[in-house]
Amino acid sequence: MSEDKVADYGATTNGEETLENQENEGDEEWELNKVLETIGVGPAQYIFWTISFLIAYSDYAELTLIAIIIPYLRCEWNLSKEFEATITISIFLIYAASALLCGKLSDMYGRRKVMSITTVILIIAGIGAATAYNKYMFLFWRGIAGACIGANFATVVVYSTEFSPNKYRTVGPLISILGSYVSMFAVNFIGYFALNSLGWRWLIIIITIPVVPAFILLIIMPESPRYLCVSGQSERALEAVKFMAKINRVELPENLKVFCHQGAELGSFKTVLGSEVHRKPALLLSAMYFANIFIETGILVFLPLAFISNFCGHKGTPPARNRCLPLSQDDLWKLSVSAIGSLVGCTVAYFVALSFGRLKPLRASNVIQIIVFTLMFICVNNLYLFGIASAVKIINAFVCMMIWLIVPESFPTMIRNTATGMINSSGKLGAVTGTAMVYLLFYASPFAVICCFIVVAAVSCGCSFAFDKETNDTLLTET
Repeated sequence: MSEDKVADYGATTNGEETLENQENEGDEEWELNKVLETIGVGPAQYIFWTISFLIAYSDYAELTLIAIIIPYLRCEWNLSKEFEATITISIFLIYAASALLCGKLSDMYGRRKVMSITTVILIIAGIGAATAYNKYMFLFWRGIAGACIGANFATVVVYSTEFSPNKYRTVGPLISILGSYVSMFAVNFIGYFALNSLGWRWLIIIITIPVVPAFILLIIMPESPRYLCVSGQSERALEAVKFMAKINRVELPENLKVFCHQGAELGSFKTVLGSEVHRKPALLLSAMYFANIFIETGILVFLPLAFISNFCGHKGTPPARNRCLPLSQDDLWKLSVSAIGSLVGCTVAYFVALSFGRLKPLRASNVIQIIVFTLMFICVNNLYLFGIASAVKIINAFVCMMIWLIVPESFPTMIRNTATGMINSSGKLGAVTGTAMVYLLFYASPFAVICCFIVVAAVSCGCSFAFDKETNDTLLTET
C-alpha cells in the first residue's frame, strides 16, 4: 500500500473513530453521582435548600409556639393542668406516629408527594387553630398540625440531601437544622413584640405564613432523583436531573441515560431492623435523638415556668402554680436570646464535623452536656438560669446537628427515609416524655427536673460511645 493511501486510510479510520466516540459519548450511561457532580451547585440547589429551611422553620415554629402561648390559653379558657399537658403532649405523640408512617410512605411513594400534601394541610391547620373558638377545637387543629410536622421534617432533610453533589451534601441537613433553630428564636422574638399586643391568634397566623412559599416551591421542583432511581423510575430521574441542569445552566449530553441501582424493597422496616448492619446504628441513633429532644423540649417548657415562678429566688419551697400570669416582656426577651444558643451550636457543629469527623465531636459534646447541666443546680436568679440554659442549648444543638449529619450517611436510599422517620419519631417520643416530666415534677421540685435532664444526658452519652460507625462525605449508597 502506498504512503498516500496509508495516510488516507489512517485519516479515515481516525475520523470514523472520532465520530463514533462522539456518538457514544452521548449514549453512555452515567452514574447518578456523576450527573449530580456535573450539574454542581447553583440556583436549583438554592431552591431545594430554601424549601428545606422554610419547612424546618415552619415545623419547629409550630412546636415552639405552644410553650409560650400556654399561659395565655390558660387565662382565656381556664385550662386545667391536665389539659395544658394534653395540648402539648398530644402534638408530639401524633408527630411521632406520623414521622414513623410518613418516613415509610416517602420511601414508597416519593418525598415530594408526601411533603406537598402535608404542607397544604399544615396551612389549613394553622388557620384552624388561630380561629378556634374553644379549647377542644384548638386541640383538634394542633393534632392535625402535629401529623403534618411529623411527615415533613425528617423527609425534607433527606430530600435536600439527595439533590446535592457529594461535596455539598451536608449543607442540606445544616440548612434544615438552622431553619428549626431560627424558628425557635423567631417565635420568641416575634412573641416579644406581638404576643402581648396582637394576641396569640395573630401570632399563629404569622408563624404559619412561611409554609405557603414552601408549598409553591415544592410544586415547581421535581422529585428526588435518587428516590426515582432506586424505585425503578430511571426516565423520571433523567427528567429531574435535566430540569436541575437547565436551572443551573449546565449542558448535559442530549442522549444521556442515568444508570440506576434499583432497590429490592423500598421503605422496609424489616430491612432497617432485620439487618445487623442497619439495626445497631438505627437503634443507637434513635436512643440518642430521643434523649436530646427530651432535653431540648424539656428546657423549652421548663424555662417559661421557671421565669414565671422565679423558683431560683425561692429555694427550698415548691414554686406556686400561678393560674393566670402571662410572661413579662423581660422574660420573653430572655427566651428569645437563649434561642440564639441553638443557632450557634448547630453552626459550630457543622464546621467541626468537616474538620474532625462526626464520632469524636459527638462523644465530647455529650460529656460536656452532662457537665453543663450540673451547673444548673447552682441556681442564683433568673439571669443565671438564662445563662446556663443558653449554654445547654448550644451543646444540645451541637449534638443534634451531629446526629443529623450521621443519619443520611448511615442508610441507603431505599430505606433512608424509613430509618430517618423512625429516628425522628423516637425524638418526638422524647419530646412527649420530656414535656410530661417537666409538667409532673416542676411544681413538686424543679431540681428533680434537672436531675432527670442529667440522667437522660448520661444515656445519650453512653449511646454515643457505643456507636462506632464513623461516617463522612463519601458517596451516598443507593441500595
